[in-house]
Amino acid sequence: MNLEKLKADPRMPKHIAFIVDGNGRWAKKRNMARSMGHKAGFDNLKQQIDFVQELGIKNLSMYCFSCENWKRPQDEVDYLMDLFNQMLDEFKRDYLSKDIRIIISGDMNDERLPKVVREKAKEIIELTKHKTGFIVNPCINYGGRQEILKVANELLAERAQSVDEKTFEKHLYTAEMLPLDFVIRTSGEQRLSNFLTWQSTYAEWYFPKKLWPSFTKRDLVKALKVYMKRDRRFGAVKK
Repeated sequence: MNLEKLKADPRMPKHIAFIVDGNGRWAKKRNMARSMGHKAGFDNLKQQIDFVQELGIKNLSMYCFSCENWKRPQDEVDYLMDLFNQMLDEFKRDYLSKDIRIIISGDMNDERLPKVVREKAKEIIELTKHKTGFIVNPCINYGGRQEILKVANELLAERAQSVDEKTFEKHLYTAEMLPLDFVIRTSGEQRLSNFLTWQSTYAEWYFPKKLWPSFTKRDLVKALKVYMKRDRRFGAVKK
């Protein structure tokens, strides 16, 4: 892979997102517990975060746990919460010395989240808020519709008389991130699944069949090359 050539290409996206789908199916194929699939997916996520930063992409969002995922078996939810706890510890250990900012999209005040996860999430957001480099945005306890309702209620509380897109976007979790360019959903599923509903309006989508734990750096490069061949017109006519 000629990464330097790729990094220098002006068509590279500035903000990409992963829907990390297929962890459970990855484990089932190997006769393993679903939890082992989530662990493998988490390990791959850490590698992909580092690689995305290496590629010079400015912002990365990751769909880790949706508002609907609370419907899963309690033992699976508990294991995922343990992984989030571990993830936040590793973010603090590995990223505080780097120019990396953590922004977490999702309701961190929801008491269904373990207190330790809520506290660590708020701590890492506060500790990195001054950083101006790479932004990592795990979406935990997140839903696109719920985010839009959050914004609407905040605007109502402010007694807004009228709202334009710019004003609305200031209330999004991603307010300080660049516009979303590219969404990759692994496992072959082709659904939005309530992810970054407002932000993804003009994003490009890519649906590789590989399950998330098997999605490699080479697969990401392949996806980026597909993205860079697309003609993004945003509703206009190409001259």
